[in-house]
Amino acid sequence: MPPASRRSTVLPPSAAIADIDRHFASFIARFGGGERVELAAACLSAAVRQGHICLDLGETPDCATGLDTPWPTLGDWRRELRASRAVGEVTGSGASSAETAAGRTPLVLDAAGRLYLRRYFEYEQSLAAALRDRAATAPDAPGVQSVDDDQQTAIETALSRRFTVISGGPGTGKTTTVVRILGRILQDTPGCRVALAAPTGKAAARLEQTIRENWSRFAPGASAADTALSRLPRATTVHRLLGARRESPQFRHHAGNPLAIDLLVLDEASMVPLPLMAKLFDALPGWTRVILLGDRDQLASVDPGSVLADIADAATAAGSPLSRSLVVLRKNYRFGDGSAIHRLSEAVRAGDAAVALEIVRDRESTEFHAGPLPSPSTLADCLRKPVIDGFGPYLQENDPAQALAAFNRFRILCAVRHGPYGVDEINRHVQSLLHERGLIRGTGTVCAGMPVLVTRNDYQLSLFNGDVGILLPDPGADGGESGDRPLWAWFPGQTPEEPLRRIAPARLPEHDTAFAMTIHKSQGSEFDAILLMLPSQDVPILTRELVYTGLTRARRRVETWFEEGVFARSVARRNRRASGLRDALGS
Repeated sequence: MPPASRRSTVLPPSAAIADIDRHFASFIARFGGGERVELAAACLSAAVRQGHICLDLGETPDCATGLDTPWPTLGDWRRELRASRAVGEVTGSGASSAETAAGRTPLVLDAAGRLYLRRYFEYEQSLAAALRDRAATAPDAPGVQSVDDDQQTAIETALSRRFTVISGGPGTGKTTTVVRILGRILQDTPGCRVALAAPTGKAAARLEQTIRENWSRFAPGASAADTALSRLPRATTVHRLLGARRESPQFRHHAGNPLAIDLLVLDEASMVPLPLMAKLFDALPGWTRVILLGDRDQLASVDPGSVLADIADAATAAGSPLSRSLVVLRKNYRFGDGSAIHRLSEAVRAGDAAVALEIVRDRESTEFHAGPLPSPSTLADCLRKPVIDGFGPYLQENDPAQALAAFNRFRILCAVRHGPYGVDEINRHVQSLLHERGLIRGTGTVCAGMPVLVTRNDYQLSLFNGDVGILLPDPGADGGESGDRPLWAWFPGQTPEEPLRRIAPARLPEHDTAFAMTIHKSQGSEFDAILLMLPSQDVPILTRELVYTGLTRARRRVETWFEEGVFARSVARRNRRASGLRDALGS
């Protein structure tokens, strides 16, 4: 335990530094090293909260706002940090050299000037080693360079390698491709043990549903495919696959107790944070074949890391051991080249604000409509038509299955949670408008027709963060003398034999109203139509990845409300999370 010492500095009054960052910095300062060590620790803590894996000391971070002196040079930082027993410096590469050079210090400084919390450095090194090892097999496998038929290239790559990444936007055929891969593998290796996983319960259910719906069309060999399909397991969350333990970051499966599987298909890989991905690969036997599916241009996980984007970036670098493991699906089967949604999504993905604005100003499109952001005082009136048109149909349904299907055709997506254009306020407006029309009756949020969005995993109920249900009475129940039937929360079932599940509202885990949801929460979902709303003021969270993710949730129609200046700055801004994974995978 380090000796106690009086704090020697007051950190700058930056909004980027929270109380938890200051407490952590105070702890690190007890190891000695001067005022700058305390500053570095506070900024590192703030960076991790913002999704970064490390603090790049070569660039001035947001937390430096209010400093009386310029941000130190990298050379100055090295001299300062070497003076603290809290920091271990790594001059080589790999976790073993970190252990030798840095001991068990809470912070690690690498050769590129990146400062880490030790556990994140070790997650990064562990995952990089696992990926390099898996990608080193089958050097004659086809790679991303030979792209005459993207899907066929993906299939041959997955069949000949232990590690494959299949990246592509919505409508590019990722799931169709994996159905063909699964069909081939299960035909050729009848005893193959398969696991299907995704980061959320919603994404897992969608993966399984899509595979089963498309199996008879795309899996090779009709009769053999039917037999193979019966051997596929239920799709599950990564946490459940690893064996989550209540109130513990540890899992039942790890290197000492690995998963008994031969093939892992992980969908929506962009949503998996670094710590979870590292633990997943740690629990895989050396022979397990891994296929990651996702969109490299989508939002990264809410928790620290941008693993899929880092892997894809590393794989495109010359000489990378992962260069033959990445296949990018480019052809879009959902939208034609002339589709406004597709053209706008591509412009946003490329960061071309000028082209994106040109597309949104086109008033002739039937797929896409852009309107100015209403003022807070007129917002409720402007919401009336899209709310009644979008949510009215599901509120006419008494059957829970039909209500769920109708509800999932439309959603309001917001960039932020708070403020006049945030999820909380929009949900309040929507509920008020529907009450006004008599489409929802009752007070509060526990009334027939209310949609709920689960925000906390509950493994006993098999409800997971992101699951959406609707409160409705059982249509087959007897209301008794009063005629009142109790409400149930209805969710999609987990098996074909159980298409619906009902849960008493009082038993629900933490949840929100779900008329509007953040773009982050919408990942892994698709809707026929969306209303996408950006706030009136530019904030750092507004990036091209956020806008792209929101736009690509729509299958048929998009309506957007924004200020053009805010939209243009959002498209121009890229969300780059500080990480050493790209470098660790590049050689």
